[in-house]
Amino acid sequence: MKKYASACLLVASFATFLIPAFAKAEDKVVTGTAKVKLQSVTAVLQNGSPDTNQRDIAVCKRQVSSPSSKYLGSTVSTTYSINPQSLIMSASSSLPSPNETQPLELTIPLKPLGIEGEYAFGAFKPAELPNTYVLFSVNKNFKSPQSSVLVLNDKQAFNCLVSSNANAIHGSLKAKYKVAE
Repeated sequence: MKKYASACLLVASFATFLIPAFAKAEDKVVTGTAKVKLQSVTAVLQNGSPDTNQRDIAVCKRQVSSPSSKYLGSTVSTTYSINPQSLIMSASSSLPSPNETQPLELTIPLKPLGIEGEYAFGAFKPAELPNTYVLFSVNKNFKSPQSSVLVLNDKQAFNCLVSSNANAIHGSLKAKYKVAE
């Protein structure tokens, strides 16, 4: 019985030591909301390379600003929770519905992407917008938020990327997905 009591005391003191350590890690969770405007449009070839054809870019601009796909000029609001120590994180992006029907705003849950050097999230063909990829990233200092929507086009040789970052395909997105120019 004495050994059992000693073991219980040891476990209790060990747990007392660990609980504050875990509590401190939870205290470091960073939560925030980032609002950005989708203002840049480019065409992206089906293999992920930038499409420099001005006709394709013009088609994309018309497509993402049409009443049935009104992404251009819309504001994306992303709520995130990130623990930099444990890397447990979550995010969801809300954006106006591209359709003229209800609901007026869609909330898309995003999954962490595990991309080095930033906190990045994505949803690939979410049920709410099955012909898109929705992406969000923020740097390690929780600054410079970026949102992008890649509209997939099955019947064309290119997809349309609308982003809050004018250099999205030439900057971090290109590096993330290892796109060759």
